Amino acid sequence: MKYVILILSVLFLTSKGRALNDTLPNFSVLKKNGIITISWHSTFKYAAQINIQRSKENNRNFVTIHSASNPLAKSYSHIDKTAKNDSSYYRIFILFEGVNYIFTAAQRPLEDTFVVQKPALHPTLPATTAPVLPKEEINPPPSVPPRKQWEPSTFIFTGNDGNVVIQLPDALIKQYSIRFMNEEGQTLFNIPKIEAPQLLLDKVNFLKSGWYFFELMENSKVIERNKFLITRDY
Repeated sequence: MKYVILILSVLFLTSKGRALNDTLPNFSVLKKNGIITISWHSTFKYAAQINIQRSKENNRNFVTIHSASNPLAKSYSHIDKTAKNDSSYYRIFILFEGVNYIFTAAQRPLEDTFVVQKPALHPTLPATTAPVLPKEEINPPPSVPPRKQWEPSTFIFTGNDGNVVIQLPDALIKQYSIRFMNEEGQTLFNIPKIEAPQLLLDKVNFLKSGWYFFELMENSKVIERNKFLITRDY
């Protein structure tokens, strides 16, 4: 059974290594002197969460490596300090207020050849003194740890047609089962044994639009708890 994960096509132009069309859902991934920078501009007014994801493959096994500290920022950039090389693919996951989210298309880093011309230093510039910082800036209050960001499962998620995709490549050699629940935690139904690497659950199995939770178990031991979104066609 073949399926396609919901994505938005990303078309981009470059000039001297810089992406010109990097307004979300388009974004730029540039490599300069071995450093990879992911950046974008945004006009979204209702983005609740924006994550940068990376994978060795073009269309699967993406892992979130960074969550934007301010998903409503007009411009944002992040340096991938954990990247070992430039062979990885990057994509952006955007969660909106309410129950909608999208993935961008994936792309590899482009070589950034843009050179910034530095102005010549004036030989007679007067010496400057460091500004006196207010006391609260010298000793800032302790920061509040960020809340854990949600990211969709790579095993059970909503496909581009709104149906639920179950993707377990080793299902034929392992004992997987799944329990599905509503937002109140009430069990809707169970699948006691997954007998195929790829399955598709029609969204009519879920009574209304909204978030649904699941427990994925291997040999009756929970290996993942997560949720997915069901929407209706209007």
